[in-house]
Amino acid sequence: MTIQITSRQANVLAFIRARIERDGQSPTLEEIGEGLGIGHVSGVLKHVRSLEAKGRLTMVAGQHRSIRLVREPDPMDADTMELPLIGRIAAGEPLFSEARVDRTLRVSRSLFRLRPDYLVKVVGDSMRDEGILDGDLVAVHATPEARHGQVVAARVGGDRFTIKRLHLKGGVIRLMPNSPGFKPIDVDPTEDFAIEGLFAGLLRGS
Repeated sequence: MTIQITSRQANVLAFIRARIERDGQSPTLEEIGEGLGIGHVSGVLKHVRSLEAKGRLTMVAGQHRSIRLVREPDPMDADTMELPLIGRIAAGEPLFSEARVDRTLRVSRSLFRLRPDYLVKVVGDSMRDEGILDGDLVAVHATPEARHGQVVAARVGGDRFTIKRLHLKGGVIRLMPNSPGFKPIDVDPTEDFAIEGLFAGLLRGS
């Protein structure tokens, strides 16, 4: 159920949204008052606090431009999800980190066989015959465990990230490509190696 707001609150909300779109930052209470002809900051604050109580925005304590909009409910939300796209991968660190999120993408849940946690961009064609092409965005279900034969996201040597099919036999770990001209990666048991997750699906690159 959507909580209704007054016409004055709607004007305040529209003004804030327009300023954020124009300036890339929220207006101050003083700027809202000047823009809407509200003579006292206390009057502006009353409207902003009411909008906060109704779940339309939040105010971050201790910040001058403290207003943050709350995304309005979308009837399509049940069928979609937001996934972070991971940027540059730092050596020796887990693949997923909030600090390396380039942006988020809203995508259909129906695209994925497993629940994905994030997206990474494919570089190279070593899994072309699996249908995973250079430039595709691969969805990863984060888990440190995988079985023989599953397509995994793995970190090798601390600074190399790859998508390959996992081959486990006699305690030997191999990461198998699926495209002519590419050789398997034999994992050295003394080097830094980790399964970061399972292949959950992909978005075709442009």
